[in-house]
Amino acid sequence: MARVLILSVGGSQEPVINACREYEPDFIYFFCSGGKQASSVVVDETKESIVNSLGISKEDCGVRYDKVVVEDPDDLELCYRTLKDLQKEVERRFGEETEVIANYTGGTKTMSVALAVAALLNARWQLSLNKGPRVDLVKVRGGDLPVLTDKTEFSLEFCLAQVRNFLGRYEYDAAEKLLAQVTRHQYLSRDQEQRVLRWRRLCQAFFAWDIFDHKRALTLLRSSPSRAVEPFINALLDITGASRGATGYEKVLDLLYNAGRRALQSRHDDAVARLYRAVELLAQTRLKQKWEIETGKVELDKIPEGVREFYRNLQGGEEKLQLGLRNAYRLLADLGDEVGKIWQEREKTLLSALEKRNYSILAHGTEPVGEEDYRKWSQVYEDFINNALSFLGIRTRCLQLPREELLEM
Repeated sequence: MARVLILSVGGSQEPVINACREYEPDFIYFFCSGGKQASSVVVDETKESIVNSLGISKEDCGVRYDKVVVEDPDDLELCYRTLKDLQKEVERRFGEETEVIANYTGGTKTMSVALAVAALLNARWQLSLNKGPRVDLVKVRGGDLPVLTDKTEFSLEFCLAQVRNFLGRYEYDAAEKLLAQVTRHQYLSRDQEQRVLRWRRLCQAFFAWDIFDHKRALTLLRSSPSRAVEPFINALLDITGASRGATGYEKVLDLLYNAGRRALQSRHDDAVARLYRAVELLAQTRLKQKWEIETGKVELDKIPEGVREFYRNLQGGEEKLQLGLRNAYRLLADLGDEVGKIWQEREKTLLSALEKRNYSILAHGTEPVGEEDYRKWSQVYEDFINNALSFLGIRTRCLQLPREELLEM
């Protein structure tokens, strides 16, 4: 595996030469300044240049070394952007697993900061600084030697800032992948390792929950128990039907919470699809629990005789009678069920909302659902579901999934 050394270069050559001799790299990138007082000159344009001191010929430029020049060495954005481009070049030229050491001893303060930050944000890069005896407060005068700097705590903080952004949008998978870069490429203390691994497991658990893999989510949460995790374990026990206290309506509310997460991500079509399914599931659950009727295979003898003919006509010549959302609520109303009555009272508004859903590109139409439409119609769906469950006296242990607070669990 190749070893690449990246050094910020200032007016002093000795620290750069010492670092190159210490690490014996296969390739060197000299990060230097252009312009009137260019540090690029000391790299290979004088008799006492850095490359001459290292026994490297100027003709080896591009073979054993390269210069990365910034015209304004005090422009932090320019310096950092240049190093980001360099990172891509190193990966393309030497491969992602190349050992990269970034030594930020030389150069302007801005160049050093940019190189240090680039190394801190790249889990694969090691950070190095020359140290030596000081006789004053200006600089090390000689005898300096490069040493690797422990960047773990800094890198972890940078990483967590990004992780919090992902968690703020319920993007558990992205957060977990970012944390995985830490455990794969950084040496952590035992305490740090345990914390990061726990965060990864929690992200995996809530990602599984977010895509309705409730059993996997329950298994993962049980492997990371705590007082803060316990309410989520209880909710999953109810959703999966593993708890005696489950009402059977937990999946309805879980869909509502899921819709809220999709809406926060501006995925309004996905959110509306989940709300529609929640309304449909409410009817299906009520019919099965109260009337022992399954909408996928309705038995006609369980339907009141006075309205049976309507449903027989719906069946047509099919072997089984299957009911969609609207007819499921109609049947509840025909059975005298309170949920059916609540539907009838709000039917006009609810059907308008359902019609809007039908125009969605994820249903039968071609138009995306906008934020304003979602906000308007989601309230209709949610109010109906919450009022129906409230009337039935249904209380669940369902709750919205955590965001940044996951890091405190």
